Amino acid sequence: MINADKFSKAVEAAVAREKGLHGSVGTQNEKLIHAALKNYYAEFSDEQEIKIGDFYADAVCENGIFEIQTRQLYKLKEKLRTFLDFSRVTVVYPAECQTETLYINENSGEIVKRTSPRKINSLLKVFDELYSIRDFLNNENLRIIVARLKTQKRIYFHGNIPPDLTNRREKNRCRTEKFPLEYCEEIILENKTDYLRFLPENLENEFTKADISKATKESKYSLRTEILRTVGIIEKTGKKGNSYLYKRSL
Repeated sequence: MINADKFSKAVEAAVAREKGLHGSVGTQNEKLIHAALKNYYAEFSDEQEIKIGDFYADAVCENGIFEIQTRQLYKLKEKLRTFLDFSRVTVVYPAECQTETLYINENSGEIVKRTSPRKINSLLKVFDELYSIRDFLNNENLRIIVARLKTQKRIYFHGNIPPDLTNRREKNRCRTEKFPLEYCEEIILENKTDYLRFLPENLENEFTKADISKATKESKYSLRTEILRTVGIIEKTGKKGNSYLYKRSL
């Protein structure tokens, strides 16, 4: 269960640290989200940035090793090969579920423009990321947490007219901050049965990848099917024309 108060304090601590180090919070990447989630799962500083073998873990606490990775999970492969032999490892992957953009006058702090919040279906990206570390998904020491967040993109600029972000020159003059507003959902993938949530209901006894794509309204290129097959939720049974047939195996 998500502890909203704990997450709020984790964000506050991350903001305070960024201001202390840099004098401002603005950043072009997702360091603030990374720091907030690290504080949430390992709130004490002596639990963070611990060296194990040739690598540094984001955090090590009574619940094992924690790695916060905001993108490109494949970059964790070498760490995982070392860490999984040593301890239980939790990989936390933040995935936005809603975001909005604020354009803020750098000098006055005034919000000049604010976009309406828009929902984001980031599951396709999640499947891509999981596929990149598919060789580890069945390791009993690995747990994946998909952290579904509401975020706010804050664009600081000089002047009263919001910049044209398609113009590289104007974009480079801005200071951008990705701010975590709320921790909405924690999707925990620890056991094979946890992946059942990704298998659509009301499929026939045998089905194709196209059937899954139709049920989920995803592209036929979605890696959802491959993830389900990798963890043993479904298995191939044959072919129907040029398409592979699958059935539920759990």
